[in-house]
Amino acid sequence: MTDIKFINRLINIITIVIIALFFYSCENTITDSSVGINYGVVINEINYRSSDMFNPEDWVELHNPTDEAIAIGLWQFKDNNNSHVFTIPEDQILNPDQFLILCEDTITFKNYSMDVGNFIGDFGFGLKSEGDQVRLFDSNGVLVDRVGYDNIDPWPTGPNGTWPTLELIHPSLDNALGENWAAAVGNGTPGEINSVYNDE
Repeated sequence: MTDIKFINRLINIITIVIIALFFYSCENTITDSSVGINYGVVINEINYRSSDMFNPEDWVELHNPTDEAIAIGLWQFKDNNNSHVFTIPEDQILNPDQFLILCEDTITFKNYSMDVGNFIGDFGFGLKSEGDQVRLFDSNGVLVDRVGYDNIDPWPTGPNGTWPTLELIHPSLDNALGENWAAAVGNGTPGEINSVYNDE
């Protein structure tokens, strides 16, 4: 009888441990760097270090490749530092196939990119040239998209202080992988389809 009680108690302990590990795993998955909710909004182009001759300051392009308008008001943009936060205006809508530029400095950006109409700012913090994170969170703080870029292979090295920006080859590709990005032709394509776009 004692052995049966011991076995039952051991089974109960093991069950409790398994349940605890399960919930711990779920919690880590939710707070991990993996994307929490797939709204369809994609981090599509990054200007993290301009050339000395053409410097609109840092900017990031968001793209909605879906057929539905997406309300992104009160979403937050961050780099690798959680204290660097830019909150998107409350009424902001990203329409189907539309682009939105998040600017470090809107006045400087406008001076260099006169033809781009859909841009907001100022997020006020720069993106690191040696590699950084570009993160987008919804209004509940859930991660929507994240790109941890670098300035070494397999990431394109051209955007690091020369003319081009960092462009996603196609919005359906995994933008966490360096091989899915390329150096833009010219100074980048803010507000337009990427110069390196390839749907093959």
